[in-house]
Amino acid sequence: MHELGIANDILDIALAEAKKHGNRRITRVDLEVGVLRGIVPENLVFLFGHVAKGTIAEGAHLAIEEQPARVECGTCGTTEARVFTIGCPGCGSPTARVERGDAMRILSMEIDD
Repeated sequence: MHELGIANDILDIALAEAKKHGNRRITRVDLEVGVLRGIVPENLVFLFGHVAKGTIAEGAHLAIEEQPARVECGTCGTTEARVFTIGCPGCGSPTARVERGDAMRILSMEIDD
């Protein structure tokens, strides 16, 4: 369950950013996660809530925007995959190249005034 380590990393980043703003309460963290990361969003939300207990991020909403994989296929062109893939989701070609879908970044945070 690699989501636990990721939840801890997100919390550490959020707490460090909140510290720059006077350690005010964190109410929301928006995250972009590529489908190739193999993350189960529900697990990450649950675990973030668990690791945030007792911190200024306790109760913060973790919103996850999934980034599809972009697949370049010499047979059928460019397509997107909304699930983990190693080939072309359109025609099944194993020679297709996956161009994106492995991102993970915090897009924004909300901190109480």
